[in-house]
Amino acid sequence: MSKSFRKPVSAIFLSLMLSAFAIANTGVVEKVLSGDLVQIGDTFVARLTGIEAPHRDEVLRYEIYDFTKRELEGKKVKFSTWTTDNTAAGIVHDENGYPFVEIEYWKEEYISFNEVLLKKGYARVDRKHLPEHLKHYLELEKAAQQKGLGIWKESSWISSLFVSQAFHGIGCHRLYHGSASYDKE
Repeated sequence: MSKSFRKPVSAIFLSLMLSAFAIANTGVVEKVLSGDLVQIGDTFVARLTGIEAPHRDEVLRYEIYDFTKRELEGKKVKFSTWTTDNTAAGIVHDENGYPFVEIEYWKEEYISFNEVLLKKGYARVDRKHLPEHLKHYLELEKAAQQKGLGIWKESSWISSLFVSQAFHGIGCHRLYHGSASYDKE
């Protein structure tokens, strides 16, 4: 086989393999468990790669959960797991044992749901679990932060601080007035 013939054949073969891989990794989001945790199919529960949505004691958690639910639940998605070596044994999991996935869903074309959350300010970059090929997430986060979207709204940050501090026993008076000496009740 000549070298000039091998390149197009290799490119076609690679293209077909990538297409088959994308088709094989589809499923229906059966349930949204949080802003960044979903159940695909009957048993596959996964966390979104490279991002972190607000937790239970943070502001906007319900709004972001509702958005994720509206956008994904009951819909067919494409997903790919984050692997270290392209094998099932190399799938990267979070601290709770959930595999990381990137999700694409249909909005006039397939788009990354992970990126949508970042662009809307509904998630922050999870720097601890950010693969090299998703480093552009940092720019998406920065843009949302500069625009003051979602969790980056000043009032959201203050409210999040209030909720977080209140749950940790500092108390409302101390936080509101900014002084530990005020809280003498």
